[in-house]
Amino acid sequence: MSKHAHLLFQVPEGLEFVAKDEINEKLLNKFPMTIVADPNTGRVHTVCYSQLATVLEALKSVHLLSAQSIMVVASEQVIPQSIFDDPEKTCQFISDTTEQTAFDPILFALDPHRASPTFRGTFHKQQVRYSISSPVLASHIGFGFGNTHPEWKVSLQEFDYEIVGTWTREANKTLLDLANTSDEEQPILLWIGVTMKTLDPKYRNRKFFGKTSLNPCIAYCLARLANPKAGQVVLDMCAGTGTIPIEGASCYRNALWIGNEVHEKTLCDKARGNVLHTGLSNVELLLGDGRRLCLRDESVDIILTDLPWGFREGSFVTIQKLYPKFMRQIGRVLRSKGKAYIVTQGHKLFNRVLGYPWCKELWSVDEVKPIAIGGYKVSLYILCKKL
Repeated sequence: MSKHAHLLFQVPEGLEFVAKDEINEKLLNKFPMTIVADPNTGRVHTVCYSQLATVLEALKSVHLLSAQSIMVVASEQVIPQSIFDDPEKTCQFISDTTEQTAFDPILFALDPHRASPTFRGTFHKQQVRYSISSPVLASHIGFGFGNTHPEWKVSLQEFDYEIVGTWTREANKTLLDLANTSDEEQPILLWIGVTMKTLDPKYRNRKFFGKTSLNPCIAYCLARLANPKAGQVVLDMCAGTGTIPIEGASCYRNALWIGNEVHEKTLCDKARGNVLHTGLSNVELLLGDGRRLCLRDESVDIILTDLPWGFREGSFVTIQKLYPKFMRQIGRVLRSKGKAYIVTQGHKLFNRVLGYPWCKELWSVDEVKPIAIGGYKVSLYILCKKL
């Protein structure tokens, strides 16, 4: 059996560095490991230098709030460029590699008592564009696995195990070493493994959703990045169903999290319902307009909010009028030297607002980080109030 275990964590794209910190914090004292965060890919790899059973047992006792899924890698292979250029040969390569992969040690370590198991094949193309669709590539994963496990039944909805493949053009030395290759030709690395069953983060800390409800893993990473201190007040001025203040409050219990929302039904039914569902006592909800916040001047330590984009709700014309007023209100309620973490898809509009003379006097831009939400490329602006 291999003396290392390779785990691939699917995390919020653009926030891999935050997820890496959480994984390092919660796992490093359990076994020696190397952590690799791939910027802007949504992937964090850990190579754990311990027996697989030990690693998986430790994972069961840890709740990683930034991880959307965990893949236990069974095979690391390089797809030769000559094969990758031919879709038919690539499909055959994936099928053959899956068939030759030793899954049983992982399957046994995950659940040694599973009877009459079912499985589903899945493939994630990630950022690598290819002419063959993900479902077709997934069918070759399933075909290869089914050839060596003929007694297993396929179930696309209710399945016991997900046999998954993904690939990348990866230049990180640690991962290249695992595949016994170099970075001379930007090789296509193929990973095949098994998804470890975890609680679906979509339903973490909430029962009610809206059209634009944020993924809890993203909300957690944003809260961790803001890192409020005990006694500080954090405001989400566009709270919606309350995901950001709820995720933040569940991890930073000594800070007060305020969720402001303009839509009464969203706030009273959904956000309040989610707060009651969690039982948190350090979340306060306000029914209010972000253009006229019902808060005193300089009463908030941190702003952490996902502004409306004008896609699923509203329009560009609407947010064009809103953003300058939002920024004036944020500047009014935030304390001097306070930080604002603002997510928006309206890059040009927000940059234009930041370029206004009154905005330049009020704010310094510490950093602009590209992240992804729901398949859209968005930006996280980290601002500091000067005055």
